[in-house]
Amino acid sequence: MKHFLLMATLFTGFMAALTSCGDTGKKGFTRAEDYDRYITSRITQMQQILFAVQKVTGSEDPASGDLSRFALQIDSVTKNLKELPDYNGNISYRDAAIRLADFYKKSVSGSYTEIAKVYKDVKDTTMADNKVNELIIKLQEEETLADDAFVKEREAFAARNKIRLEEEPVK
Repeated sequence: MKHFLLMATLFTGFMAALTSCGDTGKKGFTRAEDYDRYITSRITQMQQILFAVQKVTGSEDPASGDLSRFALQIDSVTKNLKELPDYNGNISYRDAAIRLADFYKKSVSGSYTEIAKVYKDVKDTTMADNKVNELIIKLQEEETLADDAFVKEREAFAARNKIRLEEEPVK
C-alpha cells in the first residue's frame, strides 16, 4: 500500500511538473473544443491531485501529514489556467476554472489538512470519526457549489460556441 501511495504521489508530481514546464496556454485557440479540452484536462489534473490527498490524509505515515506539496501542485496547474487567454473575447469559462482551482487549493490547505490533524491528534476513534464526518459533509457541500458553478459556466461556453460537450472532468 505504501508503494502504491508513493507511486501515486510521484505520478501526480510528475504530471504537475510536466504541466508547469510545458506550454503555458498563451497560444491562441482556434477551436472551442480545444479550449474546452485544455481547461477540462487541467481540472482533471487537479482532481487527481485531490484523489492523492484523500489517500494520504488518514495515513499513519508522518510524511503524509504535510499536504503543502499537493497545494503547490495545484498552484502549478492554476498558473496554467491563469495564463490562458480569452476565447473570442470571453474569459468567464477560464475564470470559473480558476475559481474551482482556488476551491481545490483551499480544501487541501484547509479541510484536508484539518482532517489529517484530527486523525493524528485525536486518540478516541469514535470522536475522530465524528469530527472527520462533520468536516467531510461541509467539504462536500462546498464542493457541490464549486462544481455546479463550473459546470454551469462550461455549459454556457458550449452553448455560446455551439459545441457538444463530450467529456466531463472526473467527479
